[in-house]
Amino acid sequence: MIRLVCSALLAALAVLVIAPVASAHTELTASDPASGATLTAVPARLTLTFTEPIPADSAVVTITGPDGVAWRTGTPTATDATLTVPVTGVAGSGEQKVTWKVQALDGDFVDGTFAFTLDAPAASTTSATTTVAPTPTTTTTAIAGSVGNTPSDVRYEDDGVPAWVWIVAAAVVLGVGLAIGLRRGSRRG
Repeated sequence: MIRLVCSALLAALAVLVIAPVASAHTELTASDPASGATLTAVPARLTLTFTEPIPADSAVVTITGPDGVAWRTGTPTATDATLTVPVTGVAGSGEQKVTWKVQALDGDFVDGTFAFTLDAPAASTTSATTTVAPTPTTTTTAIAGSVGNTPSDVRYEDDGVPAWVWIVAAAVVLGVGLAIGLRRGSRRG
């Protein structure tokens, strides 16, 4: 009986440990320009660094000025976990909103947004950026999703089995194991 209960507990523990790992997705770890940075010149490129390699062909990145006009950007390129987007034209000064969407290694799309401030004339083409750890908001979606306002709003939705299903399955396995063990123990006694 003790062996059966221990086996059930180990199985439940394994399910609980493996389930969160299976639902992990790439996250934005740094950007240049950084989230919240103030630039005195227009950047020549936007660089996004993720926790895992991402394909450039699925990446969509837009930079929108305070007047709602999108910057002109070139074709994104990826080197391992770093995505680089050339900037070919900019909107006016003020807060610039960066919106990105990339495909994670598991096939799901991850998107997010952050902002930086441009305090320079729109005609400037000199790059002067500072790198500060970003505080982007990310949302993982298999289809289109919304972006929250703070890092605590991070939500994951994917095509895999939700973690709660694994937890319920572990509880059922544990309950069945205990019931069988108790029934066997009462028959022997």
